[in-house]
Amino acid sequence: MFTIPDLDQRGANAQNPCTGQGEASDERGSVLLLRHASAGVRLSSPEVDRFRRLDDAGRVVARQLVWSLAVHEITRIVSSPLARCVESVVPIAESRHLSVESHWELEPDVPLDDLMTLLADLPDTSLVCTHREVFQLLLGRDVTCEKGGAWVLERRGPRLAPTLYVEPPAAVGAGDRHSVSTA
Repeated sequence: MFTIPDLDQRGANAQNPCTGQGEASDERGSVLLLRHASAGVRLSSPEVDRFRRLDDAGRVVARQLVWSLAVHEITRIVSSPLARCVESVVPIAESRHLSVESHWELEPDVPLDDLMTLLADLPDTSLVCTHREVFQLLLGRDVTCEKGGAWVLERRGPRLAPTLYVEPPAAVGAGDRHSVSTA
């Protein structure tokens, strides 16, 4: 099990947060960190890319997340304000009668201290939707999270420890549907 160092321990020469073993769990609660669903190809510039929305496959995955995350208690949903993140969690929010809170601290290329402050302030059982860049900042470049996938992060004092990877639901495109014979 790996731990993400808290702000006081992460310096310029800090070790990759996912290379050390974590201690035994004294679980206080957990946060779900979700990568937004598929949004097609990155657009020409960061200013234009901010407006990129989910593609057809991403919209299917967003709807399927309602069931794939059903076993997790979610009492608060926070998201990057970029459309692809908000659209990824709206079906979950609607199914649980929750609102989606937008936070700039979840945008790509946010400073680590701002991100960690937000995460520390969130209650247990929060769902946090963000971008690949934020996953890399928290978990290192060697840890991947597919679009629509999530990490369960356990709280351990001032640290968050990734303990479980939740694979994204399989997107079923129109060409992937098969008729069922009743004969």
